[in-house]
Amino acid sequence: MSKETVKTSALGKGMSALLGNSSAPLNALNVDNSSIGKTNESNGFIMVPIGAVKANKEQPRKIFKDKEIAELSASIKENGIIQPLVVAAPENGKYLLISGERRLRASRLAGLDMVPVVIKKVTKKDHMAMAIIENVQRSDLNCVEEALAYFQLMNEFSLTQEEVAKKIGKDRSTIANFLRILKLPREVVKMVQKDELSFGHAKVLVAVKNDESIKRFALETVQNKLSVRELEKLIKSKKTLKATPKSNKFFDEKMDMLKQKLEKKTGYHFDVKTKNNGSGTITIKFNNEGELNDVYEYLMK
Repeated sequence: MSKETVKTSALGKGMSALLGNSSAPLNALNVDNSSIGKTNESNGFIMVPIGAVKANKEQPRKIFKDKEIAELSASIKENGIIQPLVVAAPENGKYLLISGERRLRASRLAGLDMVPVVIKKVTKKDHMAMAIIENVQRSDLNCVEEALAYFQLMNEFSLTQEEVAKKIGKDRSTIANFLRILKLPREVVKMVQKDELSFGHAKVLVAVKNDESIKRFALETVQNKLSVRELEKLIKSKKTLKATPKSNKFFDEKMDMLKQKLEKKTGYHFDVKTKNNGSGTITIKFNNEGELNDVYEYLMK
């Protein structure tokens, strides 16, 4: 069976609720020309011309690896399509794809004329949510694509991080950590998209205040193939060099450790400033009114 086969249990409650029972795998041997334009009673799919299926431009996944598409195409040639595509009700003879773009691309590469689809009547909000849920549950989804998907859901439907987290089935702090990646300089974001930097690298770099410093650290990490831990040590060593003679190394390291724990736990970016007498301030940063509301709701809990 192709690795493209999707198990309902892996998609979370949101996907199951939106798709109903029609996401169950079909037997590829039952897909033949006699099914064209007709509903298959046992599986609930119909066969439609592959040219009638239109990819969704708002699909969260932007990068498709040629090698994986080629492997899936070879599997489809051998075994057929194991899982039907999910599409919206047709408009002007076109079916807008909700989930299954990798299968669609691989089917085209395999030279198929017809593909099995399950038709769903959904709102634009549900359409996007279904596409996002299907993609974020995949372990190989690029973290930048995942962050953009969350941002799109929040921006277009005025959802808070808490609401997105509930819909996707993740912790709010996880959503916040992904969104913070989008604040990195464009050049660094591209490094993450190309897998030159990992999600772990990105989370460490977000805590650096200056954009130029972030770029330098990112470039040095890529050039020297630094691990996340090595990057953390590099950044800490630079901070140590800039520290004033009056600084308390033990106290500063303790504050840095507490700051990192706060950020990891909450997903918010903290600024901790201390004085020689032991006093200081903790500042929570936010970039817009939505983040301010999230911070407020979190503190009120």
